[in-house]
Amino acid sequence: MKYTVTVPEFLTIGDYQKLAHLDHLTDLEKTMEIVYTITNISKDQLGKWKPNELAAIAESVINLMDFDSATFYPIIEFDGVLYGYRPVSKMTLAEYVDLERLTKEPNTNLADIMAILYRPITKNKTNSLEFQIKNGVKIAKGTAENLFKYYEIEEYSSEDRGVNAEKMKSFPVAFALGGMSFFLGIASKSLNSTNSYLRRAEKMMMETEMDKLIVSIGDGLGQYIHSLKPISLTSQETRVSLT
Repeated sequence: MKYTVTVPEFLTIGDYQKLAHLDHLTDLEKTMEIVYTITNISKDQLGKWKPNELAAIAESVINLMDFDSATFYPIIEFDGVLYGYRPVSKMTLAEYVDLERLTKEPNTNLADIMAILYRPITKNKTNSLEFQIKNGVKIAKGTAENLFKYYEIEEYSSEDRGVNAEKMKSFPVAFALGGMSFFLGIASKSLNSTNSYLRRAEKMMMETEMDKLIVSIGDGLGQYIHSLKPISLTSQETRVSLT
């Protein structure tokens, strides 16, 4: 039987969050859950596959989980909306208070955290900027400090954050992790100089939990892939075929 499985160009925040709690599963169960979550294959179809067929598809899926190259971009255009990152220096107390609470469970609250860190740009001078395409998403080229001068973003509202967080679930998680990493670095400097807002223990916990999530998603999948030799694998753009 021949299968054509669509593998997305990037892993979304929503899918990343769905895969946050797989430690209780075996490597095979974890691999099935990851493939089912990320691709267009149904659970009924997946259950009819042979183990080595699963391994062939999983090898393509695991490429989406290479977060070592996660990079911070201050300006990102996604789904036709231009988003700007909120620098720590411009954050209000309301933003800090919500971030402090949400970062206690970063995996569960990642979409909400991104809805604070990235918001639609309302005033901008970005027309003069050079943009490039990365993973199908437009990003502005330039250093963070220079790009911060080119825009203003929507005023923060805790009530509206939930709506924006739902939109953020389709946002590329690699960009979210890049923004999170940048935020943690700046927050750490702020802690060293003022010892306020985010406590050091909370920052360390957040970094540890993010690392654990990345490992929990990737390790079992990688181990399972390498335990079997795929029968065949051909990839063209976002489609993988098994014969």
